[in-house]
Amino acid sequence: MSRPPPDRVSEAEAHLAAALSALGFVGDPELGESPARLADWLSEFTPGAPLSPLSLFDAPGQDLVCLRGLPFYSICAHHLLPFFGEATVAYVPGAKVAGLGSVPRLLRELARRPQLQERLGAQLAEALLNEAGAVAVGVRLEARQMCMELRGAESPGLILTTALRGQANSAVARAVGHA
Repeated sequence: MSRPPPDRVSEAEAHLAAALSALGFVGDPELGESPARLADWLSEFTPGAPLSPLSLFDAPGQDLVCLRGLPFYSICAHHLLPFFGEATVAYVPGAKVAGLGSVPRLLRELARRPQLQERLGAQLAEALLNEAGAVAVGVRLEARQMCMELRGAESPGLILTTALRGQANSAVARAVGHA
């Protein structure tokens, strides 16, 4: 699935305008283009395109590979509010190693859809395990959740999630702060 056709984006815009009106947001000239902007952003940010495959190369060895400080931006599947943060990905390769650029690309593609932080980490870990044939994988996501900060608890804070897959490996667990 790719970006929706223009008529579907226009339909979403009309529904968003109706929702704002129903909530009493009428008469403010600054909101005039907001439904169109939001519909355009949602269709661009969450295109639903197929995921790119990982670029794989013959592994030179079985040493730990760790990528830190990988930024990601997503929207909560429950509230459609943003969450964002940084990922640490560590894995022990099998016969293949993932190209270093393909890991952050896959993280970005997985994040650009309505998502849960826990599911995002699990999906990335499982892709490295299943697609790249990694022996052990750890993915740590550290994020700010606007649904927690702006709703419910109305409290700032960082949410940490860790997905560990494959064979138990203390080096992977330590690299993602889980040991």
